[in-house]
Amino acid sequence: MDGMTEATAVREVLVVGASQAGLAASRGLRRQGHHGPITILDAEECGPYRRPEVSKGLLSGKFAPDTVAVTWPDDLELTLVTGVTAERLDAGRRVVTARQDDIVREFAYDGLVVATVAAARPVPLDVVPSGVHTLRTVADSLRMRAELEAAEAIVMVGAGFIGLEVAAVAAELGKRVTVVEPAPVPLERVLGRAFGAHIAAVHRGRGVDLRGGVGMARLDTDAEGAVTGVELTDGTRLAASLVLFAAGSVPAVDWLEDSGATLDNGVRCDATCAVEGLTDVVAAGDVAGWWNPLYGRRMRVEHWTNAIEQGGYAARRLLGRHDPAGFSSAPYFWSDQFGMRLQSIGSTTGHDAVEIIEHEGDTMIVGYGIEGRLVAVAGIDAGKAVNRYRKAVLSGADLASVRPADRVVA
Repeated sequence: MDGMTEATAVREVLVVGASQAGLAASRGLRRQGHHGPITILDAEECGPYRRPEVSKGLLSGKFAPDTVAVTWPDDLELTLVTGVTAERLDAGRRVVTARQDDIVREFAYDGLVVATVAAARPVPLDVVPSGVHTLRTVADSLRMRAELEAAEAIVMVGAGFIGLEVAAVAAELGKRVTVVEPAPVPLERVLGRAFGAHIAAVHRGRGVDLRGGVGMARLDTDAEGAVTGVELTDGTRLAASLVLFAAGSVPAVDWLEDSGATLDNGVRCDATCAVEGLTDVVAAGDVAGWWNPLYGRRMRVEHWTNAIEQGGYAARRLLGRHDPAGFSSAPYFWSDQFGMRLQSIGSTTGHDAVEIIEHEGDTMIVGYGIEGRLVAVAGIDAGKAVNRYRKAVLSGADLASVRPADRVVA
């Protein structure tokens, strides 16, 4: 097998990242009969948790940190090492060097699972004022939650999923919320103009001041260095006692530099999740840029369901018990906003046509096509309806097949 040795050689497995992908890979190894040691390294002190709640239930105060924690059965016999940050992979020696406080440690492996997460894109300032946040971890959420309670005017810079989820949480807490987004409508790059405009209307209808086509130019601060406002690229100034910078993410793969792996918007993998350029190393989750056979192109997906499914596949790959055709996936994700669930199945990238399947009130379902073939379906406030299109997306059905019967096309 290219990039892999015989499965019998994989005795001791090291998993870098206690993410959903890392945990799924660990569970998958045990289910596939791997009896050797499994060690999981994670940079956070708190241990694994349900990451979607960072911008939802944890931030709103509905959940406490212990209620979003993820546990696993003791009979999996995993060793979890928290508060340790991977710094370097020596693929020749099969050793990962990591730092825990001021102590440098080495962790050997026979098989390695790369399952680090994506980090929030940092605020582009040398000195970040107090009251300005990024949001990706439990610690981030708790810090922001403490300030959110006292804040009155809040500005979200970026109308991606995290920015919109936090806007919904803040608005429901009675805060004055403004969202600024360089694109004309939110989520346009991911879900297109029509769906993005609908999401914007949903937020505006609930009191959010959503401004498209404008970005952050600079931040204003007081004498103590606390944020007081945001100046926009159109010259407008917004008062703000709390700012969330939600301008995307960065795959956490710096520790793989000089390892032999190709880093290209994550770590480059083949269709079977084997890391190209390395031996007995697989990747899954946020940082895995793998060739998806379903779409015939390379993808990197940061969503929860993909992390679980891909982590399980990566475990089978490491043991040589995988489907050699590769990990074929129509990614599924969801986002909860104002008590409504936004869902998507498939990938909209490169779509050249859109079918509005349903649009009534807050409910909207949209199909996306490439050259007449259905590649994705997205919806909000649609219950289980989106999932009914899973088979059609997987089979690449005719886009016209999802068109409502009462819609006449000239």
